[in-house]
Amino acid sequence: MKEQHPTRPESRKTISIIVPVYKTERFLNACIASILAQTFTDFELILVDDGSPDNCPALCDAAAAKDSRIRVIHQQNKGLSGARNAGIEIARGNWLSFIDSDDSVDKTFCEKLYHAVKKYGTKMAVSNILYLEADGSVSVYKDLPLVDEVLTREEYAHRIRSTPLVHATTKLYSRDIFETFRFPVGKLYEDACILPDLLEKITETVCVAEPLYHYRINPASIMHRKVTLKNLEEVDVNYGMLCCALKYGKKDAAYLQYEIMKSYFKRVQKNLPPEEQNDEKVQQTVDEIHKAKKELREAGADTLRNKLEAAVWFANARVYYRLKGWT
Repeated sequence: MKEQHPTRPESRKTISIIVPVYKTERFLNACIASILAQTFTDFELILVDDGSPDNCPALCDAAAAKDSRIRVIHQQNKGLSGARNAGIEIARGNWLSFIDSDDSVDKTFCEKLYHAVKKYGTKMAVSNILYLEADGSVSVYKDLPLVDEVLTREEYAHRIRSTPLVHATTKLYSRDIFETFRFPVGKLYEDACILPDLLEKITETVCVAEPLYHYRINPASIMHRKVTLKNLEEVDVNYGMLCCALKYGKKDAAYLQYEIMKSYFKRVQKNLPPEEQNDEKVQQTVDEIHKAKKELREAGADTLRNKLEAAVWFANARVYYRLKGWT
């Protein structure tokens, strides 16, 4: 790992914004521009070139040459988690934010999230998401599950399926949250992987209803690639979220995670290549689903109400949120 544009040791900033960069040259400049346009100016931008084979490394260096707030790391490819972790290691901010290089943020993203954590004394703030098409136009898809409020750790676990609460990129974090853990290298769905550790580190989270994070629906992203056995990792991640919900006494949320585990497994299994259909990883996933079912039954979570609510979520998540009184 080599930092191409180091800043002086004394130039400590309030917020470190970490952007992993890999094969996103079409969107990178727009991402950088949205960050440099922030109304909150006391930040550093760390661009982590994760061994990108396209023009991204040059674009990173060109941006840093024009703006002293930008630092660039060039490293061999380690994946999204490895890139985020590299940024954490050199960050000089007391607060951290992670933005994906094919996305962008509202110009008040830092200002409003920082104001929120200071006003309510929390270690983390999260905003809703504005969805964009690949061409930058606003998508017809809308999902605004958050309102302006402060969630306890237990209530966060209750709403653990809410997209902004799952995504790592919608948040502003106190730096000390990452003192004892990092993003899991080599895993898919790393955002959801860290949720159990994240909840151990916070007692409350402040939510901002405005959609300050702008998520680009990019067909070439990790979430849209060919299905392989590695996609079964999402079933395991959802099991971790199920256990997290049970730990904090949210049986309805745990049961929903179980149904999501089953649904996702069926979808992955259906699209696996024939030669992988009987792989031992498939059987291990089946065993994990059976284990989850047993644990839910023992916890008294497999109730008719929870089953009906889960069915509502699958039919229309927004109706589910209203049913729960969250929006």
